[in-house]
Amino acid sequence: MIDERYREDRERRRLGSLTVYSGPTHSGKTKKLEADTERAQRQGRHMQYLSARADPNDLVSQLDPATELVAIDNGQQYDDRLIAVADSLATVYRVDVVLAGWELDVTARPAGPMPELLCTADFALKLDDGVCAQPGCRNLASRTQRFHGVDGTPERFLPVCRRHHTPEPRAQSFQEVWFDEPSGSLDLISGCMFSGKTQELIRRLDQARYAGLAIQAFKPALDDRYAIEAVASHRQLRFPAIAVPDVDAIRRQLHDDTRVVAIDEAQFFGSDLVGLVDELANRGRHVIVAGLELDFLARPFGPMPLLAAYADRLTKLQASCQYPGCGSRQATRTQRLVDGRPAPADAPLVVVGGAATYEARCRHHHRIGASLSDEPAPIAVEDSAEL
Repeated sequence: MIDERYREDRERRRLGSLTVYSGPTHSGKTKKLEADTERAQRQGRHMQYLSARADPNDLVSQLDPATELVAIDNGQQYDDRLIAVADSLATVYRVDVVLAGWELDVTARPAGPMPELLCTADFALKLDDGVCAQPGCRNLASRTQRFHGVDGTPERFLPVCRRHHTPEPRAQSFQEVWFDEPSGSLDLISGCMFSGKTQELIRRLDQARYAGLAIQAFKPALDDRYAIEAVASHRQLRFPAIAVPDVDAIRRQLHDDTRVVAIDEAQFFGSDLVGLVDELANRGRHVIVAGLELDFLARPFGPMPLLAAYADRLTKLQASCQYPGCGSRQATRTQRLVDGRPAPADAPLVVVGGAATYEARCRHHHRIGASLSDEPAPIAVEDSAEL
């Protein structure tokens, strides 16, 4: 086991983070992973590189105390245990973990633990191969297409856009077809509280408004902190929006001529939001979604993991850690406070609040308070005074 001196050294040097690279085939994930490992070698840091699938639990049992960086390739081939192990390596053992893998398989379905890892990561980057492999197409390549082998040649995998992707394998040659309608896309802006998600959403909507595009913005009706009929940031930047109770209300109120659809606080909606935004993007709409990726217990929040997997572009924002004396600008966790103390695990999941209720924290200073049921019961004192 790792001794106390090891732990103190990790605490002093503030090591420990999780970086995830994802994207379709030929997008450069492994090259980014290798670049990080080469940089670590030049710095004289001890590292362990895993390119073949192993039991996630072995990653901890086989960890050398001198290791400062663990590199894992093909993360989609692991099971869900990798999520807890990678988080433990970064938080408890204070090791830098760099992981690469497909977030979607060849049928465009979430691949293994990658969607949740995109949420729990401190740094997440979705890569692409520039443009779709379809001749004449200039859309962003965010999917992996499987092609049949021909005349004894092996199968091929090429990056394509969401429009030219099919779940079934295709012939080696593309059908050259031009599309007159604009290409749709799904952008996700995620991060902890006070990381600037809504501010970035409003910035992109302002750009679309100046370009003359028809825009509709939506927000959950329960978020009435700063404005009822507007998307509003903590700094009071606003953009007109429609407050809706659920995903069906968004579908009913969409106009046929709307080209840009924005949704704020996506974590408060159900899983059916994923199907709606993916459908809108496939039909040529530009969809921008912003939301809190982790709840106050540092667990993936609502539909955010699936949105991270299906998104064509992912922008993962960070804040400055508000823990006294930390000063880190790598805050990726949301700390809920009750009377100035960390909220317990059995507290309600959804509590709408601002700076008085929440703080941005790095992974090392995020805390979960003791459950109310764990606190000792008050001792009953009988009144023994004589009447």
